[in-house]
Amino acid sequence: MNIPLEEMLPLLDEERQNKTLRYRFYKDRALCALSYILLRYALKQEYGIEGKPKFIYSEYGKPCICGSDISFSISHCDTAIACIVDRKNVGIDVQNFSSSLKDVKNRFLTKKESAEIEKIENEDDAVKALAQKWSLKEAYGKYKGVGLNYHFSEKDFSEIESDGVWRKKEGLRCMSRTFESFALAVFSESEMDMREVSLLYEHDELLYLHA
Repeated sequence: MNIPLEEMLPLLDEERQNKTLRYRFYKDRALCALSYILLRYALKQEYGIEGKPKFIYSEYGKPCICGSDISFSISHCDTAIACIVDRKNVGIDVQNFSSSLKDVKNRFLTKKESAEIEKIENEDDAVKALAQKWSLKEAYGKYKGVGLNYHFSEKDFSEIESDGVWRKKEGLRCMSRTFESFALAVFSESEMDMREVSLLYEHDELLYLHA
């Protein structure tokens, strides 16, 4: 990631610029900026909406687009940025494969999930499984609009595999997938297509190519 920050800032609204600049390190600033830019891309591609969306926030901090009925969710980790938009509630999360998840696994796994992960002998595979479960719990909370303000250690996703197949969960559609270095999870009311994109920019104009 080597896009100069000063070339990304004009693509953000004032609030997002301020949030971006509050981060100390370039990587965090870039991820914050690019997640907003990805949202702009999604709004343009799916709904023909131009301009810089302004956010309002719910009681639990869930962002909504001011003056619009479009729901969205964005997420980023060290190696990925993800965004989802729809007319109905959505939630998305990406999580790096981090060994630090082993230190907190007892705080977010159900007994059934924990028992399944204990059966995994390969340490790297166990970390991937932990990231997959954590991303599911984050995405579910985002869909519900409460973040992690729910009993996530009691919410079991042991039946959701990380194969990119849409499944039913509590009347919703759920999809989990693992990539080379991160896990992705989505909750929505209908199945959706997933696309990978790369960013081109020129003179503050949003130009995009599909990867």
